[in-house]
Amino acid sequence: MKHEPIRLLILLLLLFTFSTSGFGQKIYQAENSESAKIKVYPAEQADDADLLVCFVWDEVEITKTGLWMDMRFIHEADIVIYFVDDEQQADLKIWLVDTPEESRWLTESKKHLLYLTKEENN
Repeated sequence: MKHEPIRLLILLLLLFTFSTSGFGQKIYQAENSESAKIKVYPAEQADDADLLVCFVWDEVEITKTGLWMDMRFIHEADIVIYFVDDEQQADLKIWLVDTPEESRWLTESKKHLLYLTKEENN
């Protein structure tokens, strides 16, 4: 019985870890499309985007999909992206928003694109 609080704490920590790191929010911008898992296009208007994205500067701010942190090194990232100039080449269209509260999916069917793990990038 006295181990119950410890088990609960471990379970909560595991759930938090999987909920924040499982959706590829730490990104690395590849130099070419062949090195990337996802090709991203910055949409012309918010309504044309699949995902509203807010860039954050601290890892603790990565609390949901759409909050991206640009990593300096590829081994630090959960997902490798490449920005394309042609919308037709893109897997995902994004629109940058100013606040984390604004970030969200507009096209739910694209969620699978960000569900990648670090191991898949190596």
